[in-house]
Amino acid sequence: MRGGLPLTLGISFGAHVALAAAFLAARPLPAAPLDDPAPQIAGETFELPAPETADVPLSNASPSPEGLGTPAPDDDDGDAPARPTPPPRGKPAPRASHARRPSGGRAEPGQTDGAGSAPTPALYGAVGERSAADLATAFTRGFPQAASADPAWRTAPLGSAGVADVVLTLDDTGHIVDTQLLGSPSAALTSAVRRTLALIKGRPFVARGKVTRLHLVASVSADAVHDGLHGDVFAIGGSFAGGEGSAFFALAIGRRIDVRVHLR
Repeated sequence: MRGGLPLTLGISFGAHVALAAAFLAARPLPAAPLDDPAPQIAGETFELPAPETADVPLSNASPSPEGLGTPAPDDDDGDAPARPTPPPRGKPAPRASHARRPSGGRAEPGQTDGAGSAPTPALYGAVGERSAADLATAFTRGFPQAASADPAWRTAPLGSAGVADVVLTLDDTGHIVDTQLLGSPSAALTSAVRRTLALIKGRPFVARGKVTRLHLVASVSADAVHDGLHGDVFAIGGSFAGGEGSAFFALAIGRRIDVRVHLR
């Protein structure tokens, strides 16, 4: 009995080992992994749309001109810092057009002198021409130049040389077309007026109206200042402004002739 037990155990152990070996031998081994074959493209081809990307502005990029004048939206957060409001872009003020430059005749009434003061009186004659001169001013300044060469003043008595009104008429081009000498002028004053008109008559003029009336008052006085060493005429002058003026000339023989001019 005792000798058969080990034998039985040995047979049983051997049988289990044989069964286990047979089981393992019958189980197939895992196959080695094979390389994936290269993909093959078959069928029709088509294009995929490009993905939409958002434009992200750079941190150091300068703002575009379109975004400079657009105000930023209001934030509901009261603690956020205030954003300055860009100045509004107003429309440019219209430019004042240049006044029409008249070529001749009567100027536009009610024109100002450019400083916002009272309007200057309308002019008549060669308005707008550069060579045109004021009629009353030209006569006053031309009087001593023309009259000082008249020998009649050498023998004219001292005192009053007469009173006269010189009436001058202009055409639309500013030229003198008619002259009249009224009043009670002396012979020397009459000759001096004619010489003055002959001196200035060829140029165009402007005046306050078509007819200009100048009132003249002439006088002769003694003048002992000159020593007679500087020719026949040693002093001369004339000016006109604000509707009145004066002219004078002095002779080497010690005489001074003065003329006061008033615009009427």
